[in-house]
Amino acid sequence: MFEFVNVPVPVDRVQEVYKLLASQSSNPVSGPQVTDNGYPEGWSQSMIERMYVESSSAMRRILSSIAGCAPAWVTIAEIAKASGLTHRQVIASLGPFEKRIRGRYGMNRWPFEKREFVDAGVRKYSMSEGTAQGIVSLASEVAAHEDHTID
Repeated sequence: MFEFVNVPVPVDRVQEVYKLLASQSSNPVSGPQVTDNGYPEGWSQSMIERMYVESSSAMRRILSSIAGCAPAWVTIAEIAKASGLTHRQVIASLGPFEKRIRGRYGMNRWPFEKREFVDAGVRKYSMSEGTAQGIVSLASEVAAHEDHTID
């Protein structure tokens, strides 16, 4: 489903806007942008694995909930519901996560996209299918390992 934004345009330029909208988009925004390896710029499978393993259980649940909806865009409320966390817990987990991404991994971007949908007044998150598959696989491995160590 498309989301729309109302943009004031001078009357004498409306035809230019229509022409632009009718042209083929050179940069589609249907999902997160990824490189040939299937991950966001600078990320690799080993970096994703390290990031996931070093994440708190709350952040792992957040990552898994975004991955479970990939490549769709999800809100914090949707992430909270899917992860079993409160809205506040999701927000509280994302701050330290961003600092860790920059400090520990030296990355300028998250392993998933974050975008402001100003017209709707929300921030949404989306993960590439490649990254999502890696996260889902890691979540399964970690869960199996934790179940095995409890026995």
